[in-house]
Amino acid sequence: MPVVAEELVIGQEMTPAVKQMTLERMNRPLMTGSNPIHYDPAFARNAGLPAPIATGVMSSAFLSEMLTTAFGVDWIRSGSIDVKFIRPIYAGDSVMARGRITGKSATSTGVRIALEIWCETQRGEPVTVGTADVVVH
Repeated sequence: MPVVAEELVIGQEMTPAVKQMTLERMNRPLMTGSNPIHYDPAFARNAGLPAPIATGVMSSAFLSEMLTTAFGVDWIRSGSIDVKFIRPIYAGDSVMARGRITGKSATSTGVRIALEIWCETQRGEPVTVGTADVVVH
């Protein structure tokens, strides 16, 4: 079902995407960058970490999934994100991708929706923060 720009309001939160960070998910070749710190518990411990850490690609993908669910094809056609990775996500963490509308403005092709986006762990700690925008047609 298409998104209706008039129904979107500043302050509105997107439906979160919740993911469990498992070693199985983290061990996929595309997600490891061939670095054992992302999938090998012993290697991570030797590096001083309590568990392997996820790559930033994973939290970015969770945010994009949330935005695809919220905006559908408009996100695929016109969406963009800008994020920073501020804390590690460890194997075993539950990660929630979240977003909130911060602005709306008319464009020649639709309505540009600006968002604050972030991922947080089950501890309520932000791990990835940034912004996104999408033009809703």
